[in-house]
Amino acid sequence: MLSSIPVRENQPKSCCFIIPLNILRNYARDTSLSSQARTKLQETFAETGRLRMIREANRIASVTYRRSVVSAAEEAAVVQQELFDCRQRQSLPGRPVHNPDSSPNPDVKTVYSVTANVAEFYKSILNRTSVDNQGLDLVSSVHYRVHFDNAFWNGQQMVYGDGDGELFVEFYKSPDVIGHELTHGVTQYESGLQYEGESGALNESISDVFGAVFNQWLNKWPTNDAKGWLIGAGIMGPQARAKGKTCLRDMVNPSAAHCLSPQPDSYKNFDPSADVHENSGIPNKAFAQFAQGVGGNAWDRAIKVWYRACTDRRLSSTAMFVDFARLTIDAAQKEGLEAPAQAAWQSVALPL
Repeated sequence: MLSSIPVRENQPKSCCFIIPLNILRNYARDTSLSSQARTKLQETFAETGRLRMIREANRIASVTYRRSVVSAAEEAAVVQQELFDCRQRQSLPGRPVHNPDSSPNPDVKTVYSVTANVAEFYKSILNRTSVDNQGLDLVSSVHYRVHFDNAFWNGQQMVYGDGDGELFVEFYKSPDVIGHELTHGVTQYESGLQYEGESGALNESISDVFGAVFNQWLNKWPTNDAKGWLIGAGIMGPQARAKGKTCLRDMVNPSAAHCLSPQPDSYKNFDPSADVHENSGIPNKAFAQFAQGVGGNAWDRAIKVWYRACTDRRLSSTAMFVDFARLTIDAAQKEGLEAPAQAAWQSVALPL
């Protein structure tokens, strides 16, 4: 890290990605893609696997850090940003980008603008100051490696690959992806959900939920607008679209054929051996059903119920779906929304 980035003592790290390993592995074998694209998918698979190996130690550090900070948010000024350009190299954070808000490069301007929007969303909708609720500067790096097929939060900053150009395009082009990855930072500083099994699926689902609602808020899409529930629609490349894949995941219809990464939509189909990104479709659908049951805009009432559950100190790092569901129902009851919350979890066959 360059000295210009503020690094807090004992700051936790946790590396979380938008693209699951099985998608990278499976499409690296897809002969309809060029050999160059398949190579980049395989390289991303290897690098993603390497970075994921450090997750457990980082998660433990995150939980320890959470217990050491004050519970009330500090009064803070506008959350500051720092942007860097890796210039297709692996070393982070890369070269500093000065005055990113006035940069002629659309990639830098987009990342800067949308990241600022996420911070505004956290503050104006959730009354949260940055990912740690204490004004942590938001650091982003663009152009990580050559045609890297992923975006991730590494515990200190956001990192964006440019995609292979066929299956995926630049990962900063989908606002929900930026909101998703930054929300991994929120989970890191709150519950520290363990990244395996049901707690790992909840970790991913929480990021999908807040990423989707952020995108809806940004575009003023109501809950009945189907495109507001698509995750990763903006990063689908021409070959993905040619295959009929319009998004990475669909929170309303997790198992739909138009999803590049289809998921189970019922707890009856939960697969304990599957990647956490796959099983996240179950709580994803529950939230979408809840928000649509509440009606109007998801950012007005529904997301605030989910946020209260996400920040509830009773939510342990090893929480199961049922533990989280009960917290959401408890939070919904305080808002007179218990019925739609109960119905939402019943729609995914979760025994309460």
